[in-house]
Amino acid sequence: MCMDRAAVPVKRVWLGLAARLGLRRTSGLGKLKKEVRTCEYHDVHIMWEMLRKTDAPVPMAEKEAAAAAAVAAAAGARRRKAAWRRFLYYCCAF
Repeated sequence: MCMDRAAVPVKRVWLGLAARLGLRRTSGLGKLKKEVRTCEYHDVHIMWEMLRKTDAPVPMAEKEAAAAAAVAAAAGARRRKAAWRRFLYYCCAF
């Protein structure tokens, strides 16, 4: 697509305008939903329902636990990076 090569300000303006007008990219998932709806085979509809049930929203407690784990991992990464910087400073200072 030509927008991938466009300058960042032009791309921002286009994305803002598209959002304001309600334009969306055609997604593969939307096309797939339409194909499943128009399919005449019953087993395809059963498999689609099975997929939809496994894609249920995650309970809030699991989301909070995942967020806490992500924060802890980021803090650990910052600590390791800071330790590495101190090590380099002491090695290269002399």
